[in-house]
Amino acid sequence: MGVPVGTVHDEDVYNGKYLELCKGLNLDKNAANRAWETYQTVRENYSLDGDVSHWLACAIYVACRNVTEHTVGDTETLIEGNLVSLTRLLRLCNISLIHFIGKSKKWADMINMPTELRRKIDKLEKNFAVSMVIFKKFQPIFTAMFNNIKDDQSKFRFSKKQKVTCSAAKLFEFCWTLFVVAKSEFPNLGENLVNSYHLLLACCDYVYTNVLMADLRDLLNKSFGGLPQDFEKASYVPPSKPFCIIDYLCQHYDGITTDAKVIKEYFWKNNLKKLIEKKVLKGDPNLNLLLDVGNFDFNYKAINKRYEQYVLSVGEFDERIFLSDNANNEIGASNECTTDDLAKEMKNQKNNLFNQQTPLTGRNHLKPKIDISDESTPVKNASEMVFKIQSILTDCLPYPSDKLNTLLKSCSEMLKNEIDNLIKILGNKFCTQYCKVNSALNHDFAKKRLIMAKTWFYKLFENIIAKEAKNPKYDIKTLICHSVFHETLFACCLEMVMFAYNTERPFPWVLDALQIHPYHFYKVIEVIVRVEDKLPRDMVKHLNSVEEQVLDSLSWQSKSPLWDLIDKNHKVIPHYEDIALVTISGGAPTSNVNQMIENNRLTHKDSPVSDRFISPAPGQNAIKVVKPNSMNENRQYIPIAPKNNSASLPIVTGPLKKIGTLGLFFRKFYNLASVRMQDLCYQLSINDEDLIRKIWTCFEYVIIEHTNMMCDRHLDQILMCTIYIICRVVNWNLSFQNIMKCYRTQPQSASHIYRSVLISSRNSSQNHVQSEGQNSEQRIDLIKFYNTIFVQVVKDNALKYSTNSIDLTLSPLPAIKTQLQSPTTRRVNDRLPIYIRKLEAQVSPIKSPIKPLSYCINQSPKKDLENINMITMRTIPKKRNITDEHVNGPIAKQKTPSPPVIAKRLQGLLEERMEHNTDK
Repeated sequence: MGVPVGTVHDEDVYNGKYLELCKGLNLDKNAANRAWETYQTVRENYSLDGDVSHWLACAIYVACRNVTEHTVGDTETLIEGNLVSLTRLLRLCNISLIHFIGKSKKWADMINMPTELRRKIDKLEKNFAVSMVIFKKFQPIFTAMFNNIKDDQSKFRFSKKQKVTCSAAKLFEFCWTLFVVAKSEFPNLGENLVNSYHLLLACCDYVYTNVLMADLRDLLNKSFGGLPQDFEKASYVPPSKPFCIIDYLCQHYDGITTDAKVIKEYFWKNNLKKLIEKKVLKGDPNLNLLLDVGNFDFNYKAINKRYEQYVLSVGEFDERIFLSDNANNEIGASNECTTDDLAKEMKNQKNNLFNQQTPLTGRNHLKPKIDISDESTPVKNASEMVFKIQSILTDCLPYPSDKLNTLLKSCSEMLKNEIDNLIKILGNKFCTQYCKVNSALNHDFAKKRLIMAKTWFYKLFENIIAKEAKNPKYDIKTLICHSVFHETLFACCLEMVMFAYNTERPFPWVLDALQIHPYHFYKVIEVIVRVEDKLPRDMVKHLNSVEEQVLDSLSWQSKSPLWDLIDKNHKVIPHYEDIALVTISGGAPTSNVNQMIENNRLTHKDSPVSDRFISPAPGQNAIKVVKPNSMNENRQYIPIAPKNNSASLPIVTGPLKKIGTLGLFFRKFYNLASVRMQDLCYQLSINDEDLIRKIWTCFEYVIIEHTNMMCDRHLDQILMCTIYIICRVVNWNLSFQNIMKCYRTQPQSASHIYRSVLISSRNSSQNHVQSEGQNSEQRIDLIKFYNTIFVQVVKDNALKYSTNSIDLTLSPLPAIKTQLQSPTTRRVNDRLPIYIRKLEAQVSPIKSPIKPLSYCINQSPKKDLENINMITMRTIPKKRNITDEHVNGPIAKQKTPSPPVIAKRLQGLLEERMEHNTDK
């Protein structure tokens, strides 16, 4: 092929494995050359560990996915993937699908892959994850409806010319293939777990109906509850019209009936009609008789051929891989794992897309987790999320209530119409963007999501205004007349609805569709979480994660309104202590700190919501530094830390000023930065408080004096660089690789944050909006950014912290409500002193001279857990485990001492320990 070969190693690889791969894939010359050149370039700059074939697979896949061509004689049909089968590529390279996805992400970072191609890989991963979960749900549904395919004796290899009969095994394969073909026709459904699952239910409903109409009663499971009522009677006659079991399937298999029927009517039937009209499948005009004796053989082969053409044309993985006897090895599951358990493999992946991780700053808003059932599944969780939202919106309407109308009229006669018009404009924008692809089919979904969002908007609007109106000091007109408030509140309602339906349009898609900048979004999130106390846990996690994204990067984009607000504030960035609710400067007891934070948070909760939308603050031109001596008897107070570095209790000496939206933003920003920094310090075993305060002081210096350093960059990038430079100047033995390793344990971490950092210079005198000619951005990894830019800017300030001089003034650390100063320790219940923590943590969560009661899962004896249970259940006369339901009858008798005696002794021991902790 005339490809240049460098070293002897390259020549061996090229003449051996690579040529063999190209021949096996029938790869064209141009694609082969591109893939080999990319492989050589990467190998020169990086050390490629593992099997060479695995990296060659990544190179070939990327080279093929970059090609999009028209088919011969059909200019409307595009072919992606260069007609190379991904499944065949993985088999020839002897690499599993899960392993390949992981390798391809590393490959993307090494070749600085374009964003569009990265999205294709992410879509491949999401489609695979969705299909994995859907297939796990499909097996028990099929087994319940039809006879067990394991008992079927017709699972032999047939030649293409041999006629295929409709057996249980072949019906299982046909049903799954029919489903994946339908899913391939609607790309937007592929990444949506809920919609894909409802499409599966529509497929199962359709196949079951055709089995009944074809009178293939030998295939039916006689114990299935969806059978016709007269099925067992001698007078039973097969139905001549479709027999719908959607209601039954949704009721017993975690479906949402209305959504499933919409999918069936507008997606499933339309696709099936198209296949029959194009004579891809044989059936009658009413879309039936697919399983008729004369049609099944043709339809079975035709649907497989149709799907093979799709897989080759788009370069996707073959979802029929789940039907293979060798599915475990090809997917990447463990050798002992059965097909039923394949979805559990995805739970072990960090990037599992169905398991919402708790953001570091979001734990204060979460209620205790109640449902710890092993039966919890991604589909069940997604369905329950929608059910919970529907229960929240019960008896609510998508327009203002009479009470809200009266309130709006009291402010202005035209106010209601103006708000309705604004919501109508935003709704039209949403529907337009939602229906860009398959507009006719997505219209009903968009309309349904929009109605739910409108209903939630007016409910929240009324609750927020009602709460504001209770305080006669607040002028609700200021809030009601603020358009940004309505825009962000409505956008947040849409975002919650989209998240509940496991949408393929992740944040900030809604904001882009409504043309709202993310900076404004943080103002309303906390208000909603506090007003709507029935939000599901995963929804609260999602909103906290969204708020963190706004604070750590989205608000710092070059076109963000934040830069205009900073300019209006004379480019003055406040210190944290100038805007804090609580500050601490030393080792105050955790209980005192937590109580102080809680008290100030309760005060902060009662502040008017309108302050969040006014900048810089009512009656102020700029945010000013709070002076400890300035006092006003009519104001609340915030604590100001003393200037010396000695440990002290939190004190309250300064007035709580109305700081406006800019001050609130930096308060939240500093809090987020502090939480992440202290978590990193904990993971890195940095326990010296002076060192932590030096890191924090240096970070504040960067934000205040070199604010442009954050422009189009990420908070975590600046934090990691700050930790490293301070550790260097104080001679603390720490490598950058170790910092990034610990960073990857945080829930918000992503590889692109440390692999792709902007280096385009932006001087403070420049406008923060990029010029039109500056289209291409120059990016490098984090270590190079540190060496070329960060050190040059920060080194003079950082060198001041190399000594512990008396004249050195360190900023006080933000006060964070911790779980006993350990990010890995969590209190189970507010009423009881019971904590859980990771097993590898070295420090006991309770400092006491007496050994605390503890239980290590899978290690401690049963009696240790029984002793702890005795404390939690001391009001119950009988002994039982925490998780025991005792549904089937009374508790069995056990030979134990009298529960009241043990409970009394344990209670006395517990009180003694609490006294020790209080005295410290």
